[in-house]
Amino acid sequence: MSEIILEVKNLKKHFPIHSGLLLRETGQVKAVDDITLKVKKGSTYGLVGESGCGKSTLGRTISQLYKATAGDIFFKGKDITKLSGADLKTYRKEVQMIFQDPYASLDPRMTVSRIVAQPLHIHNDGKSAKQIQERVVELLEVVGLKAAHVNRYPHEFSGGQRQRIGIARAIALNPELIICDEPVSALDVSIQAQVLNLLQDLQEKLNLTYLFISHDLSVVEHICDEVMVMYLGRTVESAPADVLFKNPSHPYTKALLNAIPIAGHGRKKNHENLTGDIPSPINPPSGCYFHPRCPEVMDECKTKAPKILNLGHDAHFASCLNLEIKQEDNK
Repeated sequence: MSEIILEVKNLKKHFPIHSGLLLRETGQVKAVDDITLKVKKGSTYGLVGESGCGKSTLGRTISQLYKATAGDIFFKGKDITKLSGADLKTYRKEVQMIFQDPYASLDPRMTVSRIVAQPLHIHNDGKSAKQIQERVVELLEVVGLKAAHVNRYPHEFSGGQRQRIGIARAIALNPELIICDEPVSALDVSIQAQVLNLLQDLQEKLNLTYLFISHDLSVVEHICDEVMVMYLGRTVESAPADVLFKNPSHPYTKALLNAIPIAGHGRKKNHENLTGDIPSPINPPSGCYFHPRCPEVMDECKTKAPKILNLGHDAHFASCLNLEIKQEDNK
């Protein structure tokens, strides 16, 4: 059985809403609302959903850029939500992030050498300036850049090259888990494949574990071992990638898969397309959050929140009242 490197239990991240001159709290944005997941060491776990579903907030809460409102995050068996000081610094050495926008995530005033060397200086274990510089050159070569690039600035590179610099910075400290927050969505399609192949090569060479956040299901199908589909901060379905793509069970998952374009082929419309926009997390719908857009909605969906169901095969879970009824009928 594969080792579980990351386990999240009933995690919540709510942001307060303030208004008025006295900034009184008038409500909360439930960006992440009761998420549970397990990530196996050396695997790639995908988080999927439309913009605003909470997947990036989940990643940033796991990395401790945000503090959790409730719930537990276990990294190698240790609850990291209670860490502070030196212990939190050590955790951040083992868990790094690759951000969506490779330009915004790199300081335009710093050379590539300073950007990649920064984590090495912060977590310096006695290396000399020369050793750090040698490590920077080594990291750039690992991600497909050249030693001659060290004194250039981010604006002198293409988007794909800037993302390679971000990847070099992320692997500088030999982390065990990397949270990839839509790492290819800002890149040209031709460059996306190169960066994805680089991430897979690094995973194999360095025994990395990825939490891969994306709205692009074709990318997720290519790179992920397991997938969780999120909607308004909640889990709607999770399963091994091959199971999810061959046998989706939740209406939302079916709609997302149905929207994937296939070049040169007309997609067979097995399911209805989604209509409307994702509701506001400030005032989510009653009952099942998905019911205003669901093609399979029942009256009960408008008042009753569904449970997470074990569908009984291949670690496949989903949250849908229709599935609950089918399970009861099959008993």
